[in-house]
Amino acid sequence: KAKAATLSTSEIYKDGKKISLAAYTINGNNYFKLRDIAKAFDIGVTWDGGTNTVGIDTSISYVEK
Repeated sequence: KAKAATLSTSEIYKDGKKISLAAYTINGNNYFKLRDIAKAFDIGVTWDGGTNTVGIDTSISYVEK
């Protein structure tokens, strides 16, 4: 069953500093885009088109696509 998502803004903290991100509220829970979180924490995100798989790689930095 489809759920309604409402665009909102939410804050996360990195090293004590507040970062505002776009969030999507569904049933009272906030969801963030993976790329937004990866960018905020400088974590690599990869895509394997052959297997349609997203990877999270903490050993590399975030690269803007």
